[in-house]
Amino acid sequence: MKKRIIISLFAVVIVTTFFLLLSIFKLYTEAEKVQRSIFVNEVLSAGNTVVDQIDAILKNDTLPLADTTLTGTMDTSDVVLVQNIRKFLIDSVKNQPIGVIMTEVYLKEDNARVVSSDTTYFSDSFRTLFPLYKDPWSPKNQEEIPNSFLENVDVNMVQLDSTTKLLLSPSLLRNLLEEALHEETIDARFDFALYNAFTTEFVVEPAYMPREKMLQSDYVFRLKYNEKVSSPHYIILYFPGERGIFLQRMSTIVIMILFLLFLVSAISLVSLISLYRQKKVSEVTNEFVDNMTHEFKTPISTISLACEALGDNVTKSDPEMQAAYVNIIHDENERLRSMVTNILQIAQLKKGQIKMNVELLDMHELIRKVVDSVALLVNSNNGSLNLALNADNCKIFGDKEHLTNVLVNLVENAIKYSEHEPEILINTLSNDKYFMLSVTDKGIGIPKKSLGEIFNNFYRVPSGNVHNVKGYGLGLGYVKKIVNLHKGKIEVQSIEGKGSTFMISLPFKK
Repeated sequence: MKKRIIISLFAVVIVTTFFLLLSIFKLYTEAEKVQRSIFVNEVLSAGNTVVDQIDAILKNDTLPLADTTLTGTMDTSDVVLVQNIRKFLIDSVKNQPIGVIMTEVYLKEDNARVVSSDTTYFSDSFRTLFPLYKDPWSPKNQEEIPNSFLENVDVNMVQLDSTTKLLLSPSLLRNLLEEALHEETIDARFDFALYNAFTTEFVVEPAYMPREKMLQSDYVFRLKYNEKVSSPHYIILYFPGERGIFLQRMSTIVIMILFLLFLVSAISLVSLISLYRQKKVSEVTNEFVDNMTHEFKTPISTISLACEALGDNVTKSDPEMQAAYVNIIHDENERLRSMVTNILQIAQLKKGQIKMNVELLDMHELIRKVVDSVALLVNSNNGSLNLALNADNCKIFGDKEHLTNVLVNLVENAIKYSEHEPEILINTLSNDKYFMLSVTDKGIGIPKKSLGEIFNNFYRVPSGNVHNVKGYGLGLGYVKKIVNLHKGKIEVQSIEGKGSTFMISLPFKK
């Protein structure tokens, strides 16, 4: 496959993946917006419910005498209950409070009522600086109130009175909020506070959230304006895990999105890996064709030259020279046949069509025959081939022809990949389950990064002198497949520049 096609396909995969991920992200954000809107409406509904409940509690503010402080010289021995009432004086023109009437009603044992009232008028600066009906309001946008002004303001005019503060205790407010939120199917962790907007003080402090964090909340509810509240007070709700609430509610959508993300990522990854492998296959296939062409051209050229020589008059008159050229043609023809056979065997292996003629073999005997067959090749390279046949049990069930080819391939590789005179050792061992043989050389070795690739078809180590050696990368692929067909294992250890050892384990069982 051409490089530009690979790059084009890669770009298409990347762009498609990007737009798919963008669509998935947009789907998630839209779903989160919907959930946020639903959640906000539920919180607003719960908050308004709590505000109504608090209003009802404040309008019926009647407590036992033990919880109330009486003023003056009044005889309190027969007083059973006391009720605190506040009522604002309203400016009919500006529709704004101008003062407050504070009343205490004492209920005695004989049901007699004693009423004590006191009226306080708000100053002009109070009304100007803080309009009580200014809505909507948020603590985040609150303006600073001068401390000098607050010091001169009666605390009873700007805070909940002591009786109301006792009624609106933290435990009561939490219970009211939990019930209201539960009614709206909200069971999330939350914190709350009761805030005086005029004094900028917390009447009920938040349980665990910092004050600054509470004032940044989006969920703020003003208590209803009544005779018990002389300045705006707000219930503030804060949900520290608000994003988690949306995720929990969108669990099905989130799972689907994660699945889609996984699917898109997996498809993209598989596509990229496939493209990369296709590129590698294309490269090694082209290299294989080049190598194979070179391998075939040599014997073909030799045969062609030998044929021309046989037609020469000098050769015709010399029977010995004719016989020599005929032998060359025969040898080169056998070489061609061997290469074609190897290629066909690899093709059959890939298709699973190769037949195994399994029989009981003496591996030591087979190794000796292989050594005899390659002795001439070893000697021609001034090398040495030593045997250490130490296996106690050397008889296995296997295919004689293919196992012979396996050994020949390993020994020929050991010869080819030796820079100097090849030094080869064939060693055998055995245990209860396996017959083990190894072929060790002191050649150029294999780089670590290539150890995992050498058994792939067409692969040749792309470095150093390796490409100066004839071959087309099918030998070790054939070796591994034959070993696998015998239910065996093959491993390789190699140090670059010092040599390699190929270790084969073949089971005794048929």
